[in-house]
Amino acid sequence: MSGLENGEVALANMTNAPDAVAAAEPYAILRQEVELDINFREKRVSGICTFKIYPLVPDLEELVLDTRQCEIDVTNITVDGYKTRAQAHDPYDRMEPPPNAQIGATQHHIMKKWMAPLLPETRRQAPIVERAEQLNISVPADGSLRIRLRPDALVQDAEPKRILKLKTAKSVSDNATGLSDPNEEITVVVPFRSKRIRDGLHFVGVEEGDLRYPHVYTRHSLEPGTASCIFPCLDDPGSRHSWTIKITCPRTLEDAFAQPLATPSASLAALDGGRKRKASDIFAHQPGSSFTEEDKLREMTVVCSGNLTGEQMHPKDERKKTMIFECVNTAARHIGFAVGPFEHVDLGAEFRTEEADEKLGANAARIHGYCLPGRADEVRWTCQAVVAAADFFAPEFGRYPYEAYKMCFVEDLVHDTAVANSLSLCSTRLLYPETIIDTDIEVTRKLVHALASQYVGVHIVPNERSDTWLIIGLQWFMTDLFMRTICGNNWYRFHIKSLSDKLVEADVRRPSLHALGDYLHLGDFELEFMALKAPLVLYILDQRMSKIPGSTGVVRVLSQMVSAANISNTDPKATTLSFQDFRRWCEKRSQYVPDELWDQYVFGAGCPRLDIHQKFNKKNLNVDIQILQFQGATKKSISKDEFWRELQEEIHQVYAGDVPKLFTGPFTVRIHEADGTPYEHYQLITEKDKGGTNLQIAYNTKYKRLKRTKKAMAAAANSNSDKHEIQEDDVVYFNMLGDVLTSQKDMEDWGLQDWAPEVQTKMDQESYEWIRLDANMEWLCFMKTDMQEYMYLAQLQQDRDVVAHQDAMLAFKREKRHAVHSTIETRTVMDRRYYHGVRVMALEDLAKQAHPDLNYIGMVHLILCFRKFFCKKVAIPGRKDAYNYPIAPNDFTDKGQYAIQCAIPAVLARTTDLQEKGRCSKRARQFIMEMLLFNDNSENEFSDQFYIAKLLDALTTSVIPQKEITEGYLIKNLDPFDDDDAEFKSFIEKTIEEIDKFRRMDEWTLTYQNIWTTTALHCKMRLMKARVIPESALDFVQYLQDDNIDLVRIKAFECLVELGMISKPPILKLLLSYMSTDSSPFIRDRLFKVFCRGIAAIAFGENKASTQEPEALDDGGLVIDQGDAEIQQRKLDAVRREDITHALTALKEELRGNTEMQISIWKAFNSPVIGLQEKRQLLELCSAMFEPEDSLLVTIKYPIVWKATRDPTIVATAPPILGTPPKKRCVVRFKSEYRTFPKSRDMVAIEPPSPPAPLPAPAPSTNLSAARVEIKPPEKKTIVKLQSRPSYIAKPRESPAPEIPPPVRKDSIAVTVPPRPSTTTGPRTPLPTAVPSAPAPNTQSVAQPGIKTAVPNAASPPPVPAPKPQQSNDVAVPKPSTVISGKPKIVKPVIKRKSDELLENPSPKKIIKTNNDSFRSDPSRNNSFKTDPPRSESFKKEAPRSETIKGHLHRESAPQIPPSRSSSFSVRPNANGQLSKVVTLPFRKWTKLSARAQRNIDYEQSQREKQMLAASARGISGSLATPVHKRSSAAVGLGSGSAPSSPKSRMQSPAGNGYGSSGLYAEKEQRMKERDRDRDRERDRDREKDSNKFREKDRNESDRERYRGGVEREKKYRDRDRDRDSDREHERPHEKERDRERYRERGDRDSDRERDRPREKYREKGTDRGDSDRGGRTTDSDRERNRSDRERERERSDRDRERTDRERERIRDKYRDRVDRDSDRESNNYKDRDRERDRDRDRDRDRDRERDRDRGDRGDRDRNRDRDRGDRDRVSSSGSSLLMKKDRKPLPGSGEKERRPLPSGAPQEKAPHPLKESHSLVHPTPAATTNGGEPKKKIIKLKLKSSGSGLGSGSGSSSTPGGGGGGGGGSR
Repeated sequence: MSGLENGEVALANMTNAPDAVAAAEPYAILRQEVELDINFREKRVSGICTFKIYPLVPDLEELVLDTRQCEIDVTNITVDGYKTRAQAHDPYDRMEPPPNAQIGATQHHIMKKWMAPLLPETRRQAPIVERAEQLNISVPADGSLRIRLRPDALVQDAEPKRILKLKTAKSVSDNATGLSDPNEEITVVVPFRSKRIRDGLHFVGVEEGDLRYPHVYTRHSLEPGTASCIFPCLDDPGSRHSWTIKITCPRTLEDAFAQPLATPSASLAALDGGRKRKASDIFAHQPGSSFTEEDKLREMTVVCSGNLTGEQMHPKDERKKTMIFECVNTAARHIGFAVGPFEHVDLGAEFRTEEADEKLGANAARIHGYCLPGRADEVRWTCQAVVAAADFFAPEFGRYPYEAYKMCFVEDLVHDTAVANSLSLCSTRLLYPETIIDTDIEVTRKLVHALASQYVGVHIVPNERSDTWLIIGLQWFMTDLFMRTICGNNWYRFHIKSLSDKLVEADVRRPSLHALGDYLHLGDFELEFMALKAPLVLYILDQRMSKIPGSTGVVRVLSQMVSAANISNTDPKATTLSFQDFRRWCEKRSQYVPDELWDQYVFGAGCPRLDIHQKFNKKNLNVDIQILQFQGATKKSISKDEFWRELQEEIHQVYAGDVPKLFTGPFTVRIHEADGTPYEHYQLITEKDKGGTNLQIAYNTKYKRLKRTKKAMAAAANSNSDKHEIQEDDVVYFNMLGDVLTSQKDMEDWGLQDWAPEVQTKMDQESYEWIRLDANMEWLCFMKTDMQEYMYLAQLQQDRDVVAHQDAMLAFKREKRHAVHSTIETRTVMDRRYYHGVRVMALEDLAKQAHPDLNYIGMVHLILCFRKFFCKKVAIPGRKDAYNYPIAPNDFTDKGQYAIQCAIPAVLARTTDLQEKGRCSKRARQFIMEMLLFNDNSENEFSDQFYIAKLLDALTTSVIPQKEITEGYLIKNLDPFDDDDAEFKSFIEKTIEEIDKFRRMDEWTLTYQNIWTTTALHCKMRLMKARVIPESALDFVQYLQDDNIDLVRIKAFECLVELGMISKPPILKLLLSYMSTDSSPFIRDRLFKVFCRGIAAIAFGENKASTQEPEALDDGGLVIDQGDAEIQQRKLDAVRREDITHALTALKEELRGNTEMQISIWKAFNSPVIGLQEKRQLLELCSAMFEPEDSLLVTIKYPIVWKATRDPTIVATAPPILGTPPKKRCVVRFKSEYRTFPKSRDMVAIEPPSPPAPLPAPAPSTNLSAARVEIKPPEKKTIVKLQSRPSYIAKPRESPAPEIPPPVRKDSIAVTVPPRPSTTTGPRTPLPTAVPSAPAPNTQSVAQPGIKTAVPNAASPPPVPAPKPQQSNDVAVPKPSTVISGKPKIVKPVIKRKSDELLENPSPKKIIKTNNDSFRSDPSRNNSFKTDPPRSESFKKEAPRSETIKGHLHRESAPQIPPSRSSSFSVRPNANGQLSKVVTLPFRKWTKLSARAQRNIDYEQSQREKQMLAASARGISGSLATPVHKRSSAAVGLGSGSAPSSPKSRMQSPAGNGYGSSGLYAEKEQRMKERDRDRDRERDRDREKDSNKFREKDRNESDRERYRGGVEREKKYRDRDRDRDSDREHERPHEKERDRERYRERGDRDSDRERDRPREKYREKGTDRGDSDRGGRTTDSDRERNRSDRERERERSDRDRERTDRERERIRDKYRDRVDRDSDRESNNYKDRDRERDRDRDRDRDRDRERDRDRGDRGDRDRNRDRDRGDRDRVSSSGSSLLMKKDRKPLPGSGEKERRPLPSGAPQEKAPHPLKESHSLVHPTPAATTNGGEPKKKIIKLKLKSSGSGLGSGSGSSSTPGGGGGGGGGSR
């Protein structure tokens, strides 16, 4: 069964998951004592928790605590020594789906709701200070443990209740210090033991095959819930109290695995994963079996939060020991410990001198380091800076809040550091030996940050979540201040500037700092962004505060906070930090109110972008500066690393913060004037400057001639250097930096260039050297100025600030390539006085200068720089001035030079040579290869492992071409006979050989973190991704073994995913298996991020998911369909990277139906290893990948019933005693069994409703007049049914079955012709049963049309429900009968249908007039009326939609599609939701489509002519002059109910538009339409070509004008184009109207010609067929009529000629206007010409309207004159039944009915297109009449969108005089 149908099932609770407990409890925990016993073998923790509770309200009845993944012994919980009742449940039970439900990946939303109580919430926590004041101190996270505080023993003994007094917050804080009354405390003891550990603890080295040292440590998180996974507690960050922690662990490493097991079989099975082994193999594979004797004797050490107070042996087991720790005022989440064979390093004693110890005194903190055996030296080298940091923090910010600080390095830690009370758990990945210098600054910064977190973060905590940004910002602010002391001020300012530029790029569509605190639980990305922005905000705050005289910066504010917290360490107000308190302290300390800073950078989001323009005002001697700001979110593409963050923010509705419209605040401008003196000006940008800030700064230098020349400056430099040493505050006037390589010889040797003379002249005329904007870095912004390049050069060379150098290099990077830029950057690299970060920036920009326009000067400078610094100059013997430059041995003592040496190969590899097909030049590639081959590190004291890794990466970059390779692989596409290709191929092979060599070397000589192996894997991945070499997954899969270190395995998976291997099911399953079953949480976390990158690649369209491709259908042709859908898909692909919603839509579409992905990811979700956070991430990833399904498969147990059986009665065989009867014994046996059938016998299984059957086609009525027609069984056909709107389906009605099958026609749809109603009443023959047709593919069933296909009764299946017809009051026609077996036959009264009324009612029908071409059909061409259609015909029109007009239901018949072997069609909905026909043709027959259509036309025409001749030969005649409104559209051919008509009747029929053959006219009309259509296409094509030509010319002009600054002119061009398009759109309907008028006139002319042809034919013979009553004489009226016809023809020709001339003149004027506009565009005088053109166009339009109006009036007058003249002729004529004039009136006494002429202006009938066959039963332009033949006044007109038939019923003619079947035939 599916669905949640039974309320008894436990699964129903999934939809009603209980909410998390959030209410505050009125009690305080004074002290908690935790006793833990660590069992390494079973990976289990057991112990006892003792709580000292202080009630805050009297008669506290219940204690609420938190516990997860723990088994609570509720029977042994005691309160003050008495057992009590308790309730406990494990919230982690909801991590497993219910056992009776089969939940999959598509039911992720159901599982997420089931786990809702465990998921972190975004609700705000109550502030800690307010909770303390309101006595609501305790807020449990889950409340899973509830203990009754009134034990049953106390109640039973009738002991009076303890009197509890209401306490205050002050008393609570006093109690925390131990001043409480023991009689008022409640002691609660809770025994527990852990279950399967998922979170909170992590065991290392205890799994089978794990050879690492065994140890265990705690895991921490920002959200509550992790601490309660270890032991029962109050997991609330605001509940801080004293702790006593007693940890019992094995005494030695050998004792950890030698202790007896409680359940050996169970534990071994758990460790083995269920795999059976021999008994002899158990101890051989145990963890710890490979330890040496020395390792077995290692002591186990406990490193815990707090101070160590004691260590003792276990009283019962001598192989265990217990260590006791005490800590004060700590929350549960800050309690951490680690147990293992750690080595202790006293860092304070080793790295703190005696002088520093005496200076600090009591403020000196003791620093301890703990590590696994063998890594003590790495700890000493890595952590020596931490001691200096502690000595820096103590006097700067205050005393360390705890007695000692411990750092413990453990394995598998997810993050690099995790902080607890006086303890930091650090990852062993941070340790590095003294020979490694690449990671020292980064690692030191992380370790110092962990120390700073002890001050702010553990000791001082945020008051609420929104204050977290302040805690994070102060931590990194303190860290960077210390890093400045060891790395220098240049590093500090360069670091701050780099972070600021990074923030400008990252702070786009991100939340504000204040709101970000509520979303830190989403992932590490939110915390990383907060760590980026928060310290920068505090930095600019410190800069602004320091400028105020007499104020202190943020340092003094932080020092005050730490001192207050150290004094009152138990006061919540002193140990919590809120934004309001920090803001008040800053304003008090500095007298500065930075309101705009809080509003813009804390409560707002985004960073300003400043566009600054400056110029010197010579008139006022001012420097005018204009500052424009641009804010707002810019389009930013989503990278694969940001996909998971965007997904999380989209799911949790993390909205972007409000970006201020204008950033305000102080702004510093420093102008270096002409004499070299810097003048600093403090400006203020306020909200008044919304349109832009204009600053006017006074110029101080009076005489610009004081500016010295270059020689004078050099002379001054020499004189000054001789006199005294330049001090820091001296103002120098010479180039201070970058003055190297200035001699003429150096410039010639290096190819250096200087400024051109005109630029030098312009430099001398400037009034100032350069301008520094925001010199003090008080803004977090992107700044762009319009300073000249030589000003940036002066700033780079003469300014001493490293930020000024960085700004100058960024400006050069934005500029175009230039030879002088290469000179400047080369001198910057060669000057070692620059900061190495600036020199590296100069190197990176040199790659841009390696261009053929500059003769590849950038590449030459890079090679020369490397030779100068890192090569030896050796003279070649025997050659003068010839030298070799061998590479010198490495020397990494200078860290700046080492950075340059590592950067040059990477930049050199990015240079390209266009002459070598866009590849890196041969010279550069060979130079990098020489660096690697001749690398010598024998004399270097530092390791070159990172340097070699960078060389390998540079080699890989050099062989990857810039042009993307789309076909094949580069190494295989190279031509071996081409010298360049052969050399490049050999170089690629050499590169791969070097990569493999160092990869193999790493297997024997281990490098730091296997850096060579990870680099080799990365290089091969890059080559494979660039299609340089073929892909090979085996190169990476071989490194996925468990024996490899975690970084190598992660890198192998990264390479596989980057190559798109995630689309292959084996790789996908392997990745998900490792991601969910690996014992290391670090590997699981990194692999999840790798998996997210793979999913992002699928969402962005880079990779395709693995799907089972559907089998190709062999339909013999192509199907062109869904063109709109393809366009929409392309648009979606374009915006995938810009919007996460489009990416998720594309991702779900790609993974639709991917069952392997669903099964694999859900198997990973059900893993027993992963924790809560990982399960939440997988659920949210499933919600992005798969559409949710509400169906659910539930397993329900059968109910148990008892069955009683009675044994036969047993009679006692003993003789009766004292005449008593014998005893009988009845035995009843009871047996339980499952009930598998319903209890009630009346219940039956309810079958699902069957799908509705298709409706039957209506059957035609029989007609005796069709008895002569030969009856043949119809061929089997397929009927396509379309539905445009829902139809009402009535219930089936029962009626007698027909006895005789009705006659049918061969291979056509029978047309029902209603006979004249009979005066006699009686039963009628029922209509035959129609065959239900199968619906066409991708279509829906609709109501059947009014015309039915009659078939023999034997072929009829059981009838299906028919549509309910409308009622009629005349003759009733029974419906098809429905026979139900097993039930009596009930005959219901016959109900008449509206369609029967339409067929039988003699009253005329309301005719529909349509202007659709598909309804203007020739009856002889309609397939529905053909007697024998050709078998090759394969094109049929689809059925039209039903239309209801004023109560009359008109239904169109569904066309029948004959079977065709060559082509077929299906009806499918297009992209707009409308049904369209898709024709499938074999590809080889497409070119024969037109020929086949023409053959069909010729064949049908010949068939019609044969039928006409045969009918004429037999002498069959019909009605001679049938009125239009009574004549059937099947008048030609063997229509149902009518005899074949003669040629005479055909000539008189108006179907041919007068006289002659209708087929000839149809062909002529078709040719005219095709010719006009081709002419229209040609005209549109010419217009488009001219438009494109002029548009291209205008585009070129607009480009030139835009380059000249003509923005306004470009706008005018766009307006002109828009006017031109509007004019074209305005003229289009007029042109169509004129074309239609021309078609109408040509039709009139052709009809007149066709009419006159038989007249001329008979006149030649001396007789007039139309005037036989006059004996062939020509009357005056005939002459007058002929003369009027010739005049009309002449007028029409004149009108056509005038129209043609006017059209030519209009086109000539249009081209003349274009030429005039082109000429006027150059002279800017096109406005007047446009106005004149508009006036001329309006004048021509008015003239055309007048001509059209006059022409319409003349046409009306001509028609009226012709009608009057015809009336006069008819009155004067002698009245003949064969008179063929269609406008004549019947003669008196002839018995012929009068014909009503068509209204004036009615369009003439036109024959349809031969391929557009219609099934219309009426004439396109009929006139409705009454029964008596009188014309009706109203004509109903309806425009239908689809072609078809069935718009009414026509009338036939009878062969007997006066007995026409339709009642419309006249009598002779």
